[in-house]
Amino acid sequence: METCEALVLRKSDYGEADLIVTLFSRELGKFRALAKNAKKSRKRFGGRLDFFNRLAIEVTLNKGRFNLIGDVTLEESYREITESVDSFVAANRVLELLDFLTPEQEPADKLFDLATDTLGFLSEKRDPHSVFLIFLLRALTLCGYRPDLRFEREKDIAGFDVENGKLSSLEKTRGKRNIYPFHMDIMRHPEIMDTNLEKVKNNIRILMRYTEYRTGRRLEKTGFADET
Repeated sequence: METCEALVLRKSDYGEADLIVTLFSRELGKFRALAKNAKKSRKRFGGRLDFFNRLAIEVTLNKGRFNLIGDVTLEESYREITESVDSFVAANRVLELLDFLTPEQEPADKLFDLATDTLGFLSEKRDPHSVFLIFLLRALTLCGYRPDLRFEREKDIAGFDVENGKLSSLEKTRGKRNIYPFHMDIMRHPEIMDTNLEKVKNNIRILMRYTEYRTGRRLEKTGFADET
């Protein structure tokens, strides 16, 4: 039996009483496990297997069969996230990207810390778009998809190529496909993000397109950051 810190990424019904839970943990990375009688008995898990909770979980790993969830302890709740629509959508985007970007059962201590810090910031009612943009860039870096944001320091805006993740002069790339304006001033000075919301939303949209291109997978559209 293993013990790990974990976040719930997804849940689905399994039969009349059980749940299959996708978890992201510091020690084991992403994995799926069976929570027996989770639907029939509130006493069994007491609502702890919910989103936006940092948990200590005992799990029995079974090759070729379902991993089994044992005792679950609530370490920290980020339930304040649900009090704001934008924070709620941003937090769901964080969980979706953890599922989207990570392979099965690879330890991910730095990414786990980034995720829990981000959920903590969102629960503190910090601007959700700024928090998410910083999370997105750092998560891409940790997962091996780091974009190259080196550019002339005096330029506040550049062209971002979503196919190769590099910046270039907007003047030189005008009219070319898959190159979009990217605001470098807020990336160099994160302290001004909260007062430049439209720039933050723009950069989120561009980095999400880049994420889809690099992974070859489509993210569900939520309307967050006015996604199109």
